[in-house]
Amino acid sequence: MTKENYHFTYYDEFKKKHHTDFKTNEYHNLMELLFDKYLEEWGDCKGRAWCGTCHIQIIEGEISEKIDTDEKNTLSKIEGVTPKSRLACQIPLNSELNGIVFKIMETS
Repeated sequence: MTKENYHFTYYDEFKKKHHTDFKTNEYHNLMELLFDKYLEEWGDCKGRAWCGTCHIQIIEGEISEKIDTDEKNTLSKIEGVTPKSRLACQIPLNSELNGIVFKIMETS
Protein backbone atom coordinates (compact mmCIF):
# COMPACT_ATOMS: atom_id res chain seq x y z
CA MET A 1 0.00 0.00 0.00
CA THR A 2 1.47 3.36 -1.00
CA LYS A 3 0.97 6.52 0.97
CA GLU A 4 -0.30 9.55 -0.89
CA ASN A 5 1.68 12.77 -0.95
CA TYR A 6 0.06 15.84 0.55
CA HIS A 7 1.23 19.36 1.14
CA PHE A 8 0.74 22.38 3.34
CA THR A 9 2.11 25.91 3.50
CA TYR A 10 3.47 27.69 6.52
CA TYR A 11 5.08 30.99 7.38
CA ASP A 12 8.03 30.83 9.74
CA GLU A 13 8.75 33.30 12.52
CA PHE A 14 10.52 35.55 9.97
CA LYS A 15 7.37 35.63 7.79
CA LYS A 16 9.08 33.52 5.10
CA LYS A 17 6.70 31.25 3.19
CA HIS A 18 7.45 27.50 2.95
CA HIS A 19 5.71 24.72 1.03
CA THR A 20 6.01 21.28 2.58
CA ASP A 21 5.21 17.84 1.20
CA PHE A 22 4.35 14.98 3.53
CA LYS A 23 2.86 11.52 3.66
CA THR A 24 0.15 10.61 6.15
CA ASN A 25 1.49 9.09 9.35
CA GLU A 26 5.07 9.85 8.23
CA TYR A 27 5.37 11.45 11.68
CA HIS A 28 3.11 11.21 14.71
CA ASN A 29 2.16 14.89 14.59
CA LEU A 30 2.80 18.18 12.82
CA MET A 31 5.40 19.32 15.35
CA GLU A 32 7.57 16.24 14.80
CA LEU A 33 7.65 16.79 11.03
CA LEU A 34 8.54 20.47 11.36
CA PHE A 35 11.14 19.77 14.05
CA ASP A 36 12.81 17.00 12.06
CA LYS A 37 12.88 18.70 8.69
CA TYR A 38 12.87 22.45 9.27
CA LEU A 39 13.16 23.78 12.82
CA GLU A 40 15.98 22.93 15.17
CA GLU A 41 14.82 24.57 18.37
CA TRP A 42 11.15 23.82 18.74
CA GLY A 43 8.93 21.61 20.82
CA ASP A 44 10.69 21.88 24.18
CA CYS A 45 8.27 19.51 25.96
CA LYS A 46 8.54 16.85 23.22
CA GLY A 47 4.86 16.88 22.30
CA ARG A 48 3.21 16.85 25.71
CA ALA A 49 1.28 20.15 25.19
CA TRP A 50 3.04 21.71 28.18
CA CYS A 51 5.40 24.38 26.81
CA GLY A 52 3.63 26.20 23.98
CA THR A 53 6.77 26.51 21.83
CA CYS A 54 4.96 24.89 18.90
CA HIS A 55 2.16 27.49 18.87
CA ILE A 56 0.75 27.95 15.37
CA GLN A 57 -2.12 29.98 14.00
CA ILE A 58 -4.28 28.57 11.20
CA ILE A 59 -4.66 31.04 8.30
CA GLU A 60 -6.54 28.87 5.79
CA GLY A 61 -8.30 25.58 6.38
CA GLU A 62 -9.56 23.88 9.50
CA ILE A 63 -8.48 21.10 11.81
CA SER A 64 -11.26 18.95 13.20
CA GLU A 65 -9.07 17.42 15.94
CA LYS A 66 -10.55 18.77 19.18
CA ILE A 67 -8.48 20.79 21.62
CA ASP A 68 -8.02 18.70 24.77
CA THR A 69 -7.63 20.00 28.31
CA ASP A 70 -3.80 20.07 28.31
CA GLU A 71 -3.65 22.01 25.04
CA LYS A 72 -6.34 24.44 26.20
CA ASN A 73 -4.46 24.97 29.47
CA THR A 74 -1.16 25.70 27.74
CA LEU A 75 -2.75 28.03 25.18
CA SER A 76 -4.32 30.00 28.03
CA LYS A 77 -0.83 30.79 29.38
CA ILE A 78 0.85 32.12 26.23
CA GLU A 79 0.60 35.45 24.44
CA GLY A 80 -0.95 36.06 21.04
CA VAL A 81 -3.51 33.26 21.20
CA THR A 82 -6.54 33.55 18.93
CA PRO A 83 -9.47 31.22 18.19
CA LYS A 84 -7.31 29.87 15.31
CA SER A 85 -4.38 29.00 17.60
CA ARG A 86 -3.25 25.40 18.08
CA LEU A 87 -0.23 23.50 19.34
CA ALA A 88 1.41 21.63 16.47
CA CYS A 89 2.26 18.75 18.80
CA GLN A 90 -1.45 18.01 19.18
CA ILE A 91 -2.26 17.86 15.47
CA PRO A 92 -2.01 14.43 13.85
CA LEU A 93 -0.19 14.30 10.52
CA ASN A 94 -3.04 13.16 8.30
CA SER A 95 -4.75 14.02 5.01
CA GLU A 96 -6.81 16.72 6.74
CA LEU A 97 -3.69 18.93 6.70
CA ASN A 98 -3.57 18.83 2.90
CA GLY A 99 -3.68 22.42 1.63
CA ILE A 100 -3.76 24.03 5.07
CA VAL A 101 -1.90 27.31 5.61
CA PHE A 102 -0.60 28.36 9.01
CA LYS A 103 2.00 30.54 10.62
CA ILE A 104 4.42 29.71 13.38
CA MET A 105 3.95 32.08 16.27
CA GLU A 106 6.90 33.59 18.09
CA THR A 107 7.36 32.48 21.65
CA SER A 108 8.64 34.77 24.33
